[in-house]
Amino acid sequence: MKKRTKIIVILILCLIAVCLISALFIVPYIEQNQEYDNTFAENIIDPDRIVYKDEEGKYYQFEKGTEQYNELKYTIAKSVTNYNESGNTLTDEDIDKIHEKSFIEFDYETASKNYIIPLEENEGKNMIKLGTTGGMIVTTNLKNFNSIIKIAEKVSEGQPTYELKYKEMISRNKIETMEYKYLQQFKEINYKIHQVKIQNMEDYEKYKEMCNLAFDEEITEETFRDNDLILTISLVPKITVKVSIGNIKYTYEQMDDVNYQYTAHLLIVSKIVNTDCIYNTDLTEVDSQVALDELNTKYDEAVENLDTNIFVTDFDEFYQEYQASTNTITQEEAEKIAEKGFEEAERVVGNYDKTTEKCEETEVYPNNFFTRKIEERDETEPYKVQVYSFIREDEIGNGVRINVDKRLGKIVGASAFGD
Repeated sequence: MKKRTKIIVILILCLIAVCLISALFIVPYIEQNQEYDNTFAENIIDPDRIVYKDEEGKYYQFEKGTEQYNELKYTIAKSVTNYNESGNTLTDEDIDKIHEKSFIEFDYETASKNYIIPLEENEGKNMIKLGTTGGMIVTTNLKNFNSIIKIAEKVSEGQPTYELKYKEMISRNKIETMEYKYLQQFKEINYKIHQVKIQNMEDYEKYKEMCNLAFDEEITEETFRDNDLILTISLVPKITVKVSIGNIKYTYEQMDDVNYQYTAHLLIVSKIVNTDCIYNTDLTEVDSQVALDELNTKYDEAVENLDTNIFVTDFDEFYQEYQASTNTITQEEAEKIAEKGFEEAERVVGNYDKTTEKCEETEVYPNNFFTRKIEERDETEPYKVQVYSFIREDEIGNGVRINVDKRLGKIVGASAFGD
């Protein structure tokens, strides 16, 4: 009995020893892997697909939920031990060079910006978060970097391969007008640009007839085997396209001396490209906004630089001087002052012929016609002053009125009238 008890005690002690040894080695391993998973999961959304480009330039895609996707994602997830969105930034040119070589890219439909891991010339073992332009290094020293490459090679065995190719074509037939019922068949980017993705021959035939399309290369059923088509109908004829795995970027540029009519632009692009993520940048609108901003800035600068000896900018101060004055200027003196007002009014309402000028003696409420900046509202003072009011107008009744006060000889405002 004692012998059996002794054996049981020894077995229990051995079991305890095994558990302690396991705790020393297995628990830290689990905690370490848990740390890897948490770092990844807390910062990086699971991609909708993972794209792998090998050293031979062949592309593979692994859809979310597949065995290949899960194995590759897990290997990368446990390799991410740090994440920081204040790392070094890379230019568009840097990212283009990465895309020319072997890489793994996390691609999203709309949820997030893509992530890319260069598999060549990546001494820092970095992961990069791509931006609207360029990218940012968010993870360094990826653990098991070589294992990531080996797993990518393993899971791609026997999988379909893709090539990243695209071709742009412009329809020979210009489109003078597009009926509204046809434009409704497109996604409206803005009033000048309409776009649609075409994925089969039947839809293509519909748009071909609708837009009277005619290209130098024939579109057939074979075209759709490896490609999607993006048809863009635009009033801006200058279109530049940049294609990458995760998106397509269209840029529309202003051209001088162009008779605007719709141009039909067709992009034939490999199915490996994410054609659900398309950016359209209309530089014609950007240029117009820049020009408007410059014009507004010049206008406000002109207001700030008004000659305070001629134009009233502080109406309260003016009115005190006006009430205290017993002086009266002549109409001839006022006419010379009004000429400065007509010159300044050109930036607001344009030029009017001096031969149409006439003068009235009246009372007016001073206003901020000349002193109002672009973002400020029209204002009228609550008191009247006696003025010489000079008027110029055109043959259809449009005109401008400049008001010069009779006592101090200052321009106290103006008004435009007509259509």
